[in-house]
Amino acid sequence: MKFLLAILFVCLTLNSVAQVNYVRNPDLEQYSSCPVGGNLINRALYWSSIIDSASEKEGEYFNACGNSYPDVNLHIPLNVYFYQFPHSDSGMIGLTLYNDKSGFPPSPLPFDYRDYMQGRFYKALINGKTYCVSFWVNMSEISGYGHNKIGAYLDDGSINSAVDSAAKEITSVIPQVYTNTIVRDTQNWVKVQGSFVAKGNETMITIGNFFPNSALDTTSSDCTPGGLPQYSYYIFDDVSIVAIDSKANAGVDRWVELGKKTQIGPLEDSTARGMDCKWYHKGKLIDSGNVISVNASAVKYAVDTYIVVQNVCGNITRDTMLLRTVGLGLSPALSNREGVRVSPNPSTGNFTITQLPSYGGVWGGIKIYDLLGRVVHHEPLNFTNKEATLKLNIPTGSYILELKDEAGNVQRERLVIQ
Repeated sequence: MKFLLAILFVCLTLNSVAQVNYVRNPDLEQYSSCPVGGNLINRALYWSSIIDSASEKEGEYFNACGNSYPDVNLHIPLNVYFYQFPHSDSGMIGLTLYNDKSGFPPSPLPFDYRDYMQGRFYKALINGKTYCVSFWVNMSEISGYGHNKIGAYLDDGSINSAVDSAAKEITSVIPQVYTNTIVRDTQNWVKVQGSFVAKGNETMITIGNFFPNSALDTTSSDCTPGGLPQYSYYIFDDVSIVAIDSKANAGVDRWVELGKKTQIGPLEDSTARGMDCKWYHKGKLIDSGNVISVNASAVKYAVDTYIVVQNVCGNITRDTMLLRTVGLGLSPALSNREGVRVSPNPSTGNFTITQLPSYGGVWGGIKIYDLLGRVVHHEPLNFTNKEATLKLNIPTGSYILELKDEAGNVQRERLVIQ
């Protein structure tokens, strides 16, 4: 359980903190340009084909940003390849992994044609440490075959020397993680997961099919008309490389205004993404992902408990956070009286707090919260002729001012600093 008054360490550089998920852009959401007019994997930041060439025959990057463009080839969820939503958010990658070399008439693509997606790490893994590798995969409706041996190979990029051009099959390495089960589900995402001990030089992950056709178990699929009867075509999302002893993190306790929507989870850690985390509220599964959006309770001053359950290669851990629903203005004990007025609001950081005549209590200290529920300023409140001055040197944005009197009554007001 984290407390509302959590002390957060702000790092100067990303490399100065321990990464939760070593993979950059693991959920494939960040992109250099929307995949329109071309479908290169490298439009997803930190991802590329096995050899990043100018050829467009090296896998497809899909992102919902392209739905506003007339070219429907890469729309989500419906396009020329499949009908499927991403496993999370709005990005995913499609790869051709298998070519039936016995096909007749001859395949329009070379018999050794295969796609690979290659991602980069924040930093190298630690020698001798055990890591869990996972990704999510789904078979496209245009796929003529389903098969097993879909896997991930981790190294320092030396795999690029295994081929001399993009879209060539690689069978000279053995992936650290792969599935022995045929993946042929076109509706539900399938998780591929496994653990390995790092050598300490791993800085990249390559996902694809690393086995010769003779080593694969295959099955014909119900390929849609206009599909790829001689090939397999799969889509991928949410790649993670996490230390096996990684613990679940529900983030700091938060508050939210009545009737508002907010995010919960480790919002302060940008590397905690793309992992297998499930959220529960009142005993029911409500969502999955490291960070999720929830609605405030309909009851003022309610306190809701959210539980996140994280699965790292079978290592199940849990964490909880509290979400307090609050109302602005006076608490019920003061609801029939006026307390204070804050002006000007918005301001550049200088406010005057005026105690109104109808209130006869004694106010104590003042606290300022940011919208993550963190205390960013606090001080005693001293009135002179029923007025107190508040000077804030904090970034522009919206904040919550909280005052409490000697009787325990609370007043909260929204502050806007311009």
